[in-house]
Amino acid sequence: MAYLPALNSPGSLSPRAIQRQTSREIALAQAHGAMASAYDGARVQALAQVAEAALLATSHVSALEGLLVSRTPHAEARLRHIADAGCAGMASIVLGMGGRL
Repeated sequence: MAYLPALNSPGSLSPRAIQRQTSREIALAQAHGAMASAYDGARVQALAQVAEAALLATSHVSALEGLLVSRTPHAEARLRHIADAGCAGMASIVLGMGGRL
């Protein structure tokens, strides 16, 4: 508790003054902990939203890839390459966001 005053001599602060100062320090530490918890919760929520969007988009890309491969089998290799590149890009965004948070 860096904000507590040093006791230079006996009786320099009354017990009530020390108790009030200690109570303020405890309240400050609790408030800081609550803010840090809320901030971490918001970070987790943001990452979850990005991951969910990437999962849904990957599912859609994969479904479209399957449909197009069934319609144009001769383009399968190209379609798979494009789908894989898109999904890898989305994964890269999710991973990058995790590192930035």
